[in-house]
Amino acid sequence: MKRAYIVLLAVFFFLAISALVIIQVRWINNVVRAEDQRFRFGVNEALKEVVSELERVETYKRIISEINPEPAPAGVDDSDNLSMQESAEARLLEKYGFDPDIRSVIINRAGRTYLLNSESLQDETFLENTEPEEQMLSAGATSRMTNKIISIENIVSRILHETPQLRDRFTSEELNTLVRKSLDAVGIHLEYECAARGDYGGIIYRTPNYSESTGANKYLRQLFPNDPVPGNNVLSIYFPKEDEYKFSQIAFMAISSMLIVLLLILLATGTFIVIFRQKRLSEIRSDFINNMTHELKTPIATISLASQMLADETIPQGSRDIPGLTSVISEESNRLKVLVERVLQTAIFEKARLELNKKKTDIHAIILRAVDAFKLQVNGRGGIISTFLDASDPMVTIDEPNFFNVLINLLDNALKYTTRTPEITVTTSGYHKGITIIVSDNGIGIPREHLKHIFEKFYRVPAGNTHNIKGFGLGLSYVNKIIEEHHGNIKVESQVGKGTRIIIHLPKEQPK
Repeated sequence: MKRAYIVLLAVFFFLAISALVIIQVRWINNVVRAEDQRFRFGVNEALKEVVSELERVETYKRIISEINPEPAPAGVDDSDNLSMQESAEARLLEKYGFDPDIRSVIINRAGRTYLLNSESLQDETFLENTEPEEQMLSAGATSRMTNKIISIENIVSRILHETPQLRDRFTSEELNTLVRKSLDAVGIHLEYECAARGDYGGIIYRTPNYSESTGANKYLRQLFPNDPVPGNNVLSIYFPKEDEYKFSQIAFMAISSMLIVLLLILLATGTFIVIFRQKRLSEIRSDFINNMTHELKTPIATISLASQMLADETIPQGSRDIPGLTSVISEESNRLKVLVERVLQTAIFEKARLELNKKKTDIHAIILRAVDAFKLQVNGRGGIISTFLDASDPMVTIDEPNFFNVLINLLDNALKYTTRTPEITVTTSGYHKGITIIVSDNGIGIPREHLKHIFEKFYRVPAGNTHNIKGFGLGLSYVNKIIEEHHGNIKVESQVGKGTRIIIHLPKEQPK
């Protein structure tokens, strides 16, 4: 698949993920608003029930007190109460069109109602027209019913016209009990703070921690709204942990939803990172195959040509340079062997952990051996290879053959990637835990954007389709692996057109 198609697919995928995130955020906002409305509705319903129950309880208590009045304390005259009762009865009689001074009531057979005084009862004419005894009994029952109606209306009249002070209409225990019961009934089991205000704004009652300056939402409800003249009595309530409560109601769904979206984003990101890496690895491997083909063709062609010359019978025996041809075949065979071994070493690194035979070794001696192996090639190009071995203690615990190959790879790269007269330098110095080895050159350098990739397997700095610089992209990968196995570290400093420095820090003693 082309890289452009992968990029386009990634763009569309992340646009879809972004749309999903926006939808999830809007959904969470809607859920938050719905939970807020549900909470407010529940609180208002609870307060409505509290106010209704307070009125009902008060009415019940007042009716009971009117029916069964408490006895007056000793020394208190009842004449005032009696006169108030009589005046109320007089107002009711006037309301029905009767003379307030007449108290006796009788109903005849036609259903007519008469109010009679004692003088009327002694009138013989009236007595002659009175109805039989049964009708008089009926009239007596109706009279008692009428008196009961008058009594009830009297009670209701006093309730309507006599409004007690707010502090006398309920107790703090009654209020708290009703509030708690009503909130529990609507499913709100939160601690609350409340206060009751009178007509002039004064607080009649409040809970111990009630505060006017709180930042919480306050819910207000008028107390006793059905009074004949409704006052400004208000019940105020708020919940200190309202926000935490609302969040707890939606926390699981909201957090789960966001975690799933985040997981999708991470999985998508990881998937496309892997896709791009695989794409790049595919390109690197393709380049590796091309380079390997080019590298292997040269020794194979040379060996083939030398073999044909040895086998060609048309060439006189004396004209054949048999020692030279066999030497060429041997050198090219060794070269081919080295190339194959590098590929095999890389495969071994992937399959299992490399087993090294580490022992105390003079690192300076190994460096000098590696430098001697390249002196002829460097001198052949008119260059120089210098050593400054300044480490006071060169004894280091290493695997000698593999570390020798590390130095060979570094020197080979220094020579191979230098287009002008080569100047290669190898220096050593000591530090408190081990030894530092630096291999520097005056080569073409490595662009900054490629420095972080040079230790990756098969990676080579892009050079188009040219193959003038031979290699598989395995040398530095092998070097990095061996240094890691020795618990050291390696870094690269390079400037394009000026050269490269490879810096190795190697501990003297290996961890057990």
